[in-house]
Amino acid sequence: MAPSSTSANDGTTIVVAPEYHPRDFASYMSLVHYIEDELMDEYDLHGSVQLAPFHPRFVFDGNDDDGIDNHTNRGPYPMFHVLREDEVSRAVDGLDGDAGRVWRRNVDLLMRMEERYGREGAVRALTLGWEEGEGGGGGGGPPDGMDKLLMEVRESFRQRDN
Repeated sequence: MAPSSTSANDGTTIVVAPEYHPRDFASYMSLVHYIEDELMDEYDLHGSVQLAPFHPRFVFDGNDDDGIDNHTNRGPYPMFHVLREDEVSRAVDGLDGDAGRVWRRNVDLLMRMEERYGREGAVRALTLGWEEGEGGGGGGGPPDGMDKLLMEVRESFRQRDN
């Protein structure tokens, strides 16, 4: 594991950890909770940084395993996105204090992708072949009309803001 950035001025670091429970989401989340509860306490990092977990089998609490919104936190490998609190706060301020806005926009996009391309097509577009059973190594580009769909989602959120 190596951080993607080493500058003291960088506000984000992504740690890719392919060996940390790639097939066992519950064990991976136990590691995440250990980092949040033990290590962040030990090094007095609460209020300074926050951790965003990503995993190939990520499932939000109370969600079905196959919920399309789980894909907002899925990735080809277990990963930790370490963010500086002050930069997160500034970004949220830029969204009128609505921290969930970006997540809602992403879920809206995923739901529209599922409507337009079907469940299988949406997942294939999101994973581009890295999901188990897809053969890995990429599955081509985005589906036809994806650029138009992105514009529709962007415009719908602009209209909601006005």
